[in-house]
Amino acid sequence: MSRRGVPGPPDGREPRLAEFPLGPVTAAAPRPDTARAPGPAPVSLRWLAATADLAAVMLGVSLPIVAAAALAGRWPTPRGLAWAALFAVTCSFGTTVAALFLFGRTPGMTLAGLILESDATGPRPTFGQATRRWLGTALCAATLGLPVLLAKGGGEGLTPADRLSGRRLVEE
Repeated sequence: MSRRGVPGPPDGREPRLAEFPLGPVTAAAPRPDTARAPGPAPVSLRWLAATADLAAVMLGVSLPIVAAAALAGRWPTPRGLAWAALFAVTCSFGTTVAALFLFGRTPGMTLAGLILESDATGPRPTFGQATRRWLGTALCAATLGLPVLLAKGGGEGLTPADRLSGRRLVEE
């Protein structure tokens, strides 16, 4: 039975999972004479990406707490809120590292149009690089973003997350 006019693989051949693109789809490579190394991502796009990722985690953690409080008629204790904060950090680690390792970017990076610069290991970071990138981002969040502002003033523009992971965040 022929499937003429239907896009996809030829009859009798199904694509393997390895054939599906998991990373960003890019246009044709620029000519060597016009190619230039992209600079680090602007602070405004970094903030957008981080805020979007944080909002997703906080929504996932706080929505059940608020719903339970509304249904039970009482708010959680301080100890319960401490456990919720620990759960939020764990969720942040899990979602960020998994997204970076599997797809090469987080949903916030996709929204902001940012990607990690490729290196010898390929376009997606290794698990260790993704973990170190999350740690650098967590350090920046703990210091209210001061290292990002200081990195902007420096010559290279590398944040702690860029330095720890060994990959720069650049515009797509």
